[in-house]
Amino acid sequence: MDIVARYRRAPFMKGALLVAIMTLGGCATQSQTGQEMSAAETFYEGKPALAYSGLPEAKSVQQGISWGDQALARGDADEALYHYVQALELEADSAVAYYRIGQLHLARDNKALAALALRSALGIEPEHIGALTSMGVLLLKQNRYAQAGERFKQAVAQDQLRFTDEMEQRHDARSPARAYNGLGILADLDGNTDEAQEFYKTALAIKPDAADTLNNLGYSYYLSARWQEAGHMFRRSLELEPEYEQAWRNLGLVYARQQRYIAALNALERVMDTAKAHNDIGFICMLDGRYALAKEYFEKALTLSPVFYPKAQENLTYVQRLEEAARHQAGR
Repeated sequence: MDIVARYRRAPFMKGALLVAIMTLGGCATQSQTGQEMSAAETFYEGKPALAYSGLPEAKSVQQGISWGDQALARGDADEALYHYVQALELEADSAVAYYRIGQLHLARDNKALAALALRSALGIEPEHIGALTSMGVLLLKQNRYAQAGERFKQAVAQDQLRFTDEMEQRHDARSPARAYNGLGILADLDGNTDEAQEFYKTALAIKPDAADTLNNLGYSYYLSARWQEAGHMFRRSLELEPEYEQAWRNLGLVYARQQRYIAALNALERVMDTAKAHNDIGFICMLDGRYALAKEYFEKALTLSPVFYPKAQENLTYVQRLEEAARHQAGR
């Protein structure tokens, strides 16, 4: 979930937002003068409106949503947001428009606007699977784990209603993969790695090319000390997104656990400076009880960055104490 730089807000259409919007701490549709704000003024953040002045106006909500989806597929999030807000101006109680707007703001890490749009979607359609899932993702990012889990479970439960008892499969391409992925993260946070891995596998059965879910499954394997399987998942994730920083870091940690230190260093240096890479490998060596090797990596980190990397000095001091304690224990 990358943070995208905010753009200058530019209201661009007439008309008031006619529905009551559930907000966090006050009415976000009211200006300081007490007048209603338009959907554009409330939700649009992007290029100046003049950039889209030559575009045709949508005649229906469905057309506005369709044009927004097409713009998003081209990689133009600003134009997509323009069309979604235009659709909302046409139909103020469109849960789909609110959901699309919420998704975009969630992707941009605009948490307040994402929450406003998603809560509005759920206020109109409480069982909207996409909005429930996205709200769960937002709550997860805010470390509100219990509430996030409830939203994910609600999304999955609503999806399950499409299947009959006679059906062997309980999910398909329409099922909320992100909800299962979110439940996997929460299970891992609770230490339930077996349960987490089942959730991730379900998410991947729905969406096999999800680099983040592959990375999450890999990390769950890592937590279970299943190094080979973890490394396989991280490499699959990187095949899909070669610049995925977290996957590179995790792969480096797996290589260090496997005592493949050169490979670990190469992987870690893809996403961090050399001093930090040496420190991280040293930390893994320390966890594995390889104190002499850990000292070598911490000392190398200090040599590479003696002023700007005090963490390596802390780790070096700590591993020296562990080494002394181990010698003392052996001599008893």
